[in-house]
Amino acid sequence: MFIIYIKLIEKYIHLLTPDLIKNYANSMNILIDEDEVNILYDFILEHYKELLEDENTIYSLKGLIRDDLFDQIFILYTENKTKFL
Repeated sequence: MFIIYIKLIEKYIHLLTPDLIKNYANSMNILIDEDEVNILYDFILEHYKELLEDENTIYSLKGLIRDDLFDQIFILYTENKTKFL
């Protein structure tokens, strides 16, 4: 099943936009500024496979974004990874 998710994400990752990230964060009541949106966007595009395969990859975001934002993203990441993978 894991391979299927990777293939689907590979196929559709090009549809990810900074606006999607910002809107998702807002829908989860997460405050995020434009610089952080761009950091997350670039990080996801560059590391999406690693994020799926190795949960330690998320820690590379530490120091690039606010600590409270990292904590909120980490919670979402672990909840969604557990739920879907």
